[in-house]
Amino acid sequence: MKTPFKELLGILIIGAFITILALSLKHLQKEPSPLENIEKKLDEAAKKDSVLTTTEKELEQKATEKEWEEVDKQTDK
Repeated sequence: MKTPFKELLGILIIGAFITILALSLKHLQKEPSPLENIEKKLDEAAKKDSVLTTTEKELEQKATEKEWEEVDKQTDK
């Protein structure tokens, strides 16, 4: 027959095992921090920028200037 001490010890050991297992699984599935996500997006944008030809870069600059001019017109109203 089991004594209450052995039953309690078994419950504590099983609880500790489950806790350690949960913490280790949580550590393995660590999501990247927001800073890492931003750095990744900046790297992707830099790669995209380096692939553009000079004419494409000029078109992109003209498009952004046009967008800013439209924003200025809307804010001046």
